[in-house]
Amino acid sequence: MMEFQFRKVFSKRLGEVLKPIIPVTLIGAKERAGVSMLLDSGADLSLIPYSVGEAIGLELDLENRSEVQGIGEGSIPYILCQVSMKIGEIETSIRVGWALIEEVPLILGRLDVFRQFAVDFREFENKIILKHQSEFIANVQS
Repeated sequence: MMEFQFRKVFSKRLGEVLKPIIPVTLIGAKERAGVSMLLDSGADLSLIPYSVGEAIGLELDLENRSEVQGIGEGSIPYILCQVSMKIGEIETSIRVGWALIEEVPLILGRLDVFRQFAVDFREFENKIILKHQSEFIANVQS
């Protein structure tokens, strides 16, 4: 089980807001990148900016270009890629949308992530708790 604290972010409109931003290491063919990602239960797809994908060595395959619609009117062009991700001591493989633009937040969405981790948002305790599926299997076998 891993615990993280919400990150305090100031919004001009809302004042102080607590966001579920957690440290993640993305592992590509060439490099690793330690990043902070918004754990977003409302996002289907994890998303990384162009520079992060380039830094870890993702291959640009424009034939597999798609677009994702977020909140708002615009869409974001991306390429679906497989990357390794490490949260705490747990390393796993997930699909991410490698945005073909820079102006996107680092988002850790539900696809692949929520199948592997139980996620408990406890804002009232200032805790985000992640439990990997292997911990549930170990508890059942004990």
